[in-house]
Amino acid sequence: MKKTPFHEVGLEHGAQMIELFGYYLPWEYSSGHEKEHLATRHAASLCDLDYMGEFLIEGTDALAFIQKLMTNDYSKKSVGSIQYTAMCDTDGNMIDDGTVWRLGERKYMLVSGAEDDFAWIEKSVDGFDVAIQNITSEHTTLALQGPKTPEILSKVTNYKLETIAYYRFVEAKVAGVDCLLARMGYTGEFGYEAHFHPRHGRKIWSEIMTAGADVGIVPCGQAALESLRQEAGYLLVGNEHDTNTNPLEAGIGFVVKLHKPDFNGKQALMEIAERGVRRRIVWFDIPSGAVAKTGDSILVANKNVGQVTSGSYSPGRKRGTAVGYVDPEHTIPGLTVTIESEGKHHDARLSVMPLYDPGDTLTRAVPCHKI
Repeated sequence: MKKTPFHEVGLEHGAQMIELFGYYLPWEYSSGHEKEHLATRHAASLCDLDYMGEFLIEGTDALAFIQKLMTNDYSKKSVGSIQYTAMCDTDGNMIDDGTVWRLGERKYMLVSGAEDDFAWIEKSVDGFDVAIQNITSEHTTLALQGPKTPEILSKVTNYKLETIAYYRFVEAKVAGVDCLLARMGYTGEFGYEAHFHPRHGRKIWSEIMTAGADVGIVPCGQAALESLRQEAGYLLVGNEHDTNTNPLEAGIGFVVKLHKPDFNGKQALMEIAERGVRRRIVWFDIPSGAVAKTGDSILVANKNVGQVTSGSYSPGRKRGTAVGYVDPEHTIPGLTVTIESEGKHHDARLSVMPLYDPGDTLTRAVPCHKI
């Protein structure tokens, strides 16, 4: 198991470490899941995202290679842009999802959920004039999330934060350290991600936490990140998608650009789009507060119509949240279903949209000019 650059400073904040994604990661800090979730929604939190994979793609054919591997269209993306995408095999099933950052005219960075994705990228490089590099060990990430983040970040950077649009990045100094600073996140809140060399981990962590002390910043563990991302509708590799899942059924059909000349899985995805998907991703509100487990059955009139992929408790909504797949005929907003978990039955209300800020109005908000 690997330790992140924030392992020791996390322990100093009372982190309870678990083994996840091949790393020791904080499940929660001394503040606890509930406070970490609520701080993200109402103030700010700082989260260790070191476990993500980062890969450079550079060369004459960099754009052509990106276009071949990714379902989204990068032909008109400018330097400084970030775009979400899926990566599929020839059957249209997902290798992973991730974001592609345009660093230069012939230089891109892929950030994905797993370092293992690099092996798949390597197998695809034949015939392209590109150089690919796994920079995961030279690159780390902190996510600063919540409505108070502009106020906090302005104390540790001189960059004009109001000029950074959603899903754009800039080169900026944070706490005196060179970073790629992006307007994005995985919580459903206004926020930023700072990407930098791991040797600066403790310095940046400490200065951001100090800058946010007066507005109630807390460190955010994986428990809170799970409840935040689930109610906001974000996918997790291994839960909401794997190599048996296509992006159309996973609710991210918007990243599949069938007008592109060619990309991995295009023909299969065109056929799926024409005949329809066999299941659809949906969200569940559980009023009792019960926490559904991955693999729990979803029942309608005692008939199994689907399966839970993720479940958590929402401290803000004070009820359970679950994500899962159901047969297409049961994707009915407001439908009452039963989730069977460990022999118990819990009523749940189905939603075809994420349960928190379904229009992404908070994440896409214009940064405050008066900080």
